[in-house]
Amino acid sequence: MSARESGGGHRDRWLAAVLLSVLVHAAAVGVLAWGWWRFHTRRPAVQQLAIEATLVTAAPATPAPAPVSSAPPAAAAAPEAETKPAPAPAPEPVRVDQASAEQERAEQRQREQREERATREREAQEQAAAARQAEQEAQARKLKEAADREARARAQDKARREAELRAQLAAEERVNAARGSRAEAEWLALIRDKVTRAWIRPPSAHVGVNCEVHVTQVPGGVVTKVQIGSCNGDDAVRASIETAVYRASPLPTPSNADIFDRDITFTFHPNE
Repeated sequence: MSARESGGGHRDRWLAAVLLSVLVHAAAVGVLAWGWWRFHTRRPAVQQLAIEATLVTAAPATPAPAPVSSAPPAAAAAPEAETKPAPAPAPEPVRVDQASAEQERAEQRQREQREERATREREAQEQAAAARQAEQEAQARKLKEAADREARARAQDKARREAELRAQLAAEERVNAARGSRAEAEWLALIRDKVTRAWIRPPSAHVGVNCEVHVTQVPGGVVTKVQIGSCNGDDAVRASIETAVYRASPLPTPSNADIFDRDITFTFHPNE
């Protein structure tokens, strides 16, 4: 083999290597361009396919020297698209836990029931306190009314006793004034005369009979009891005088009521 043939073979191999490198880079650029287009045309929800395009860059593992790149500027912008971070997926709406909601509603109902029970208990206590206060006030009124009635009764009784005492004293004063008066003497004389008219002299009676007679009568002059005191006659005379007093009942009444006395004493001595 000559030097010319040797030089021509070496040039052919270099051209083949350059051509292969250009083809490989063109293929890589095409893949990157396709990936970039798919990245921008896909929906945001699926962005992970752009990562697969970056794996193709590992294909040019040929140790051939890198020639001066004549690729268009778009090829240089492709790696920037590869390194652009994928947009974060939209946050999913927070789902409300049904069990937690039910538990919260149950707790709310329990709180409302506790508050309602507390309100009812408070109202019941207030009503009981008001009832006790009303009962105490009513009891106090009853006690006061009873004390007032008792005080009025005592005052009335005292006034009545005082009035009775005054009336009794006045009557006693009138009686004392009437006793020993001429009106009383006339009344006793009427009684003696009526008993004398009713007396039947016994055979043993002597002249000058003089006996003391005690008579108990009721208002109206009805005789209830006769007792003969000192007497100068015998038993027949005594019995005849007692019979005469009962026969003379009812005895004459005084013209002045103050003179009347239930127990009277007069001297029986008939005129001879």
